[in-house]
Parts: sequence; structure tokens; C-alpha cells
Amino acid sequence: MKNSLGQLLIIGLEGTQWSSSCAKLLRRYQPGGMLVLDRNLRAPDLTAELFRKIAAALDVLPFLAIEQEGGSIDPLRRFFPPLPSPHIAAVKGSAMVERLGALIGEACALLGFNLNFAPRLELADPELKPSLQPQMFHSDPKKVAQCGEAFVDGLRRHKVLACAKHFPGPGSAEFVGDNPLPIVDKPMRALWRGDLLPFRQTLSKLAIIKMSYSAYKAYDFDLAVPAACSTTILNGLLRVKLGYGGAAIADHFTPAPITFPPLGQDIDFSIPVKNLMASLISGCDMHIVPSWGTGSLDLCANSVSRALEEGSLSTQRLNEALKRIHRAKRGLRRPAAKFSGRVYDQLCRKFEEFHKDIQTMEREIA
Repeated sequence: MKNSLGQLLIIGLEGTQWSSSCAKLLRRYQPGGMLVLDRNLRAPDLTAELFRKIAAALDVLPFLAIEQEGGSIDPLRRFFPPLPSPHIAAVKGSAMVERLGALIGEACALLGFNLNFAPRLELADPELKPSLQPQMFHSDPKKVAQCGEAFVDGLRRHKVLACAKHFPGPGSAEFVGDNPLPIVDKPMRALWRGDLLPFRQTLSKLAIIKMSYSAYKAYDFDLAVPAACSTTILNGLLRVKLGYGGAAIADHFTPAPITFPPLGQDIDFSIPVKNLMASLISGCDMHIVPSWGTGSLDLCANSVSRALEEGSLSTQRLNEALKRIHRAKRGLRRPAAKFSGRVYDQLCRKFEEFHKDIQTMEREIA
């Protein structure tokens, strides 16, 4: 796999330890990023050491990503005292949300992360996935926008990038009939004034954004195509109307094959790779590959190469994606040369103090 093609992928980390096979795999594929999940974390100093080795093995500094949304999605809790959820912080005001983002950013920087797949800029809806409500700031789009900007500013203090999600918002998505994709049937005006408002106000501060896997009738009418594979949303809305120049990323979504846009009749893509290729061709710049085994990466590499040869993926589209990824990586911080136990202890105390301050504010309000 050519180094440039590897930049299109953020691959899930498997295991918790560095090994010669890990080094060989990274040097061969040169991925654009690594996603670390809760199960990959052992100890703070060992995580920092692992990241140093990963960064040293790659020609281009990768995105070293975590999904620290808060609430039930809180992998940092393995190492640090628990933090209030984004929803609770938002109730106390945007200043507390910025402080929350700054603490998460400081912890990420200490461990070696440079990208956080957060915040959620979706509007809270207790009737829609109630388990996700703690990760969402508010139901009012203006308050979500204020809190989203504050959270991003907090991360940026420590040179940690935010990746807001899921554009252009869930819009009370529902599953309709046998369609494997959630469908959003809100009219365009309602989306613009509601779900899209937090994204519209925050985009200028975001180097990278994650796309929704819901289908939007307002933009694609009767086509059951997720936003991550929609040229109307990726190009017409995100790039042209909103003028966004950052990188767009697609998650590993729906098990159903995406049939739009056409990928070439003579290429036998697997279903996950069909989704990857459809998002790339439509305008997404990166794709998360949850498994980083040789078989999965070979399949991705071969599929991209064949699509380039066959013509369904243009060189122009590839170069466009690579330029955006390169631009998003400007100023990324490398993992520190040495983990500081003293700084770690101080940061743990900051986490505890923040939690106490939130509790004090709650008692004063009561």
C-alpha cells in the first residue's frame, strides 16, 4: 500500500502492547491515524510509551485518537477521576464546558492523544436514544452551539483537535420499514435552523468532522443514502453552502451495502469496503477501519487501488482528500518524550476539584 493511500484510513488499535509485528504492520501500511478504545488502555505511562513508538514507526505523524464524549463513553476514567457529563457541565454554563474541554485536552496531551472524536453537536432529545443524552449539551441549538465552541476551545488550549459529530445532525432519525439506515424526514428549513445551527457556528474551529450515517430526505429525497455517502450533503451542503475546508471522516457504519454512487460492475467489493469506497468517492476524506489486521488492510488497499485503475475513484478526488488530511495535521503535537508522573498526579487533583466545583454549584442552585 502506498503511503499516500494509507493516509485515508484511521485504524482501530488491537491489543495493548508494542510488538515487532505491530511495527511491521504500521511501516507497511502507514495509516493516517490510530483509534484507541477503552479495551486498549493499560496504564497512563504505558499508553504514552505506546504512542511514542507508534509515532516513531510512521513517516507522517498520525492522528492519535480517542473517543472521549463523556457520560457512558469515558475511556479516560481508567486513569483519572470521573468527570461530570457534557450535559451536566452545560447546565452550569459554557465557561464550565470550556473548563471540561480543557481538562480532557490536558489529559489527552499528557497521554499522547492529539484528536478527540467529540463533541456531539446533536440536539438532546430524551425520547431518542435516552442513553446518549448525558453526552449531549442541550436541546436548544443556540446553547449547543455555545457549548460546542467552548468545548473545542478547551481542547485547543492543549493542541488537541476536536472532531464534532455527526453532521448534519440526527434530526430525530427513525428506521422506516426494512431500510437498514435511519431516515431523517425533517424539511430543509427545520434542519437549517435547528440541527445544523451548532455545526454552522462551530465549523470554522474544526479541522475534522465526522459524518452521520443517517439518510436525509431533505437532501437526497427518496434515495436511502447516508450523509457519509451523499454528494449532495458532502459537496453541496458542507463544502459549497457552508464553505468547510476541513477533513470529513466516515465511521464504520451500516452492514448493508451502499449502492450509490456506482462503484463499477466488474469489481467484487465486500460490503464494508463498498461503504468505505462509496464514502470516499462521494467526498469523505478518511474512513475508520475498526480492525487493523493484515487481511482487512490489504482488502482496503487493494480496493482503493483497483477503483483508481477502474476510474470510479478519480485521482483528483484522491488528491483533494490527501490535501485536506495534510492541512488538518498541521501543528499536531507529537507524544511527549517522557511521561511525567508529577504532572499526572496534579491533573488527577484538577479532575477532582472540577467535580467538587460542579457539586458546589448544584447545592447553591438547590
